[in-house]
Amino acid sequence: FMKFIIFNWKSYLNFKESTSLAKFLAKMKFDKRFKPIVAPSNISLGHLNKTFKNLLFSAQNFDLYGKGGFTSYTSINDIKDQNIKFAIIGHSEVRQYSGENDYIVSQKLKIALSSKITPIICVGEDLLTYKKNKTKSHIKKQLNIIFDKKLKYDEVLIAYEPLWAIGSGLVPTNDEVLKIADFIKLFLKDYTFKKLKILYGGSVNSDNLEMLSKIKNLDGFLVGSASIKKSFINNFKL
Repeated sequence: FMKFIIFNWKSYLNFKESTSLAKFLAKMKFDKRFKPIVAPSNISLGHLNKTFKNLLFSAQNFDLYGKGGFTSYTSINDIKDQNIKFAIIGHSEVRQYSGENDYIVSQKLKIALSSKITPIICVGEDLLTYKKNKTKSHIKKQLNIIFDKKLKYDEVLIAYEPLWAIGSGLVPTNDEVLKIADFIKLFLKDYTFKKLKILYGGSVNSDNLEMLSKIKNLDGFLVGSASIKKSFINNFKL
C-alpha cells in the first residue's frame, strides 16, 4: 500500500535552494511504501523536472485561461508541455489570497483532466466550522460543487486540509482525520473514478508523522513548510 507524499515548497525556496534540495531528493533511496511528488515554485518547476528525471513534479497551481494575453498567469499548456504530471488545485492559500472558490476549482479540475494532468484537490473547513461540528456538511457542499456525477474521472487526489491546522501546529486527532477520509470516499461512491486517493494536509511534520501514518484508509500527505527540511525528508528513507 503506497502513500503519496507531496512536498509543497510554496514560496519558501529560491531557484538555487530548490535545485539543491531536489538534488538531495534525487540521490535519496526512498522507502518503497512512499511515492514522493515535489511541488516547487513555477520558476523552478520546468528546470527541475528536466534535470531530475527520477523525481515526479507537480505545479502549485495554474490559471483558467490557457494561451493568450494573460500577463503573470500560468497556463496549463506550459505545465503539459513540460510533461508535469500533477497540479495542486484549490490550495487554501490560493483560496485565501487569490479568491479561488469551489466553482473555480471545478473548472480547473476539468481543465486538468482534459490535459491528462492528475489533480490534487484541496478541501477543508475553517476553525469556526470545525468548532460548530459542521465539518462534514462543509466538505459535502465543497464536493458537490467541485465534482459532477455526469463526468468520468481518471486518477484524482483529494487532500483534506483543515484550514485551522495549516501552519498552526494544531492537528486534528487521527480519529477525526479517518472519519473525514471515510466520509469523502463514501460521499463520492456514486461518482465515476478510475482511482480516488485521499490525503491529509495541515501541519504535518516530523513530530506527528508517525502518529498520522497510522491512519488506515489514508493514501498519503500534502506537506508544507516541513517538506523543505532534510530532517523531515529523511523520514522516508529506505
